[in-house]
Amino acid sequence: MGGLIPEVADGGALIVDLPRGFADDPPDCLGLAALTARHLMDPGAGGPGALAHKRAWRTSHRLEADCSSFCFWSALDDGVTGLAAEFARAVPPDTARLASMVAAQLRLADVYQSDAYSRMIDLLEAAAWGPGTPALGTKTTLAAITVTDMRNCLEASCAEGMVVYPRDAAKGESARIAPLQARWRGERLTSVQPGGTVRVAVAVPVTVPALGAVELAVEILGSHGIGGRLAPALRGDRPLAYGLGAFQLSRGTVGVLAAQAQVAPEHADVAARVLLETVRSVLSGPVSESERRASAARVRTALLLQVDQPFGPVDELRRRHRGQLPLTDLAAAVRARAEDGALPAELPGHPVAMAAVGALPSRCREQWETR
Repeated sequence: MGGLIPEVADGGALIVDLPRGFADDPPDCLGLAALTARHLMDPGAGGPGALAHKRAWRTSHRLEADCSSFCFWSALDDGVTGLAAEFARAVPPDTARLASMVAAQLRLADVYQSDAYSRMIDLLEAAAWGPGTPALGTKTTLAAITVTDMRNCLEASCAEGMVVYPRDAAKGESARIAPLQARWRGERLTSVQPGGTVRVAVAVPVTVPALGAVELAVEILGSHGIGGRLAPALRGDRPLAYGLGAFQLSRGTVGVLAAQAQVAPEHADVAARVLLETVRSVLSGPVSESERRASAARVRTALLLQVDQPFGPVDELRRRHRGQLPLTDLAAAVRARAEDGALPAELPGHPVAMAAVGALPSRCREQWETR
């Protein structure tokens, strides 16, 4: 198979990438890649899911725009091997099995859409970059997928381009991925949902002076709402938020610093303003060396803990092969930014993206979308 790396011969971790992601789904069959992944991990399909179930391996799956990534890990010395061949052994579903999988995927999509935090992230993405592709599909597109579509997708995914990443393989030359040339929109969007709270979020496009700068800025704000500037701004000085945190919404070479908070409906407007002010306080400075170092220590701990997980070492290998920055290198870059003080700055001439999801009053919604 094209791009195949030799597998390890003893227990450990293995990642198998199939070359079709959700961006490869035909417009009238959105959700096909996710449905195919669901079928491959079904113990009854006779493929890798059956072998993993038989040997009690730990598994996980990550669907990306350009690939479908399967992880397998064994704590025993039974050898996580032979998986590439197992993908080709999966038997396509019959009509009844396909209908059952579509129903299960629709339930998952409903759960995702009903979650206010997930909905807020989607809405903020749309405000920043434009509407995205529903990776799980919709009721209409999933209903259009046939057994033949599934068979063709299975054959195409398991034919050429499969890559297997073993834990102990030698590091080869990185296959660089061309950076995405994203176009910023900077809109303000709202979505009314039942409940007693509103989730508000802001996203600010920034310059990226060096690797690790955006990650450090996120933690200076507080990625989980503690230890950074967001907590005292929205929970200390002004008791506005129930939950909050910072994150990045970057695409390709475009850096984006974002923050969100869960608040009472009457506090949505002021919370958005305080979020934006707090984000800009990091971008405009000053940020003391002690604050940078404390934030960098939290980032590095979180990153290195990920590398220490069962899939960590093999995921580092996958990152290098795909031209992505390994987490160990990112941790080193964040420490360097804590020392040299290189932090992002707001990108001039680009409007801020904002999103609000929840029980937003109509008057507030009108002001939000028109200002």
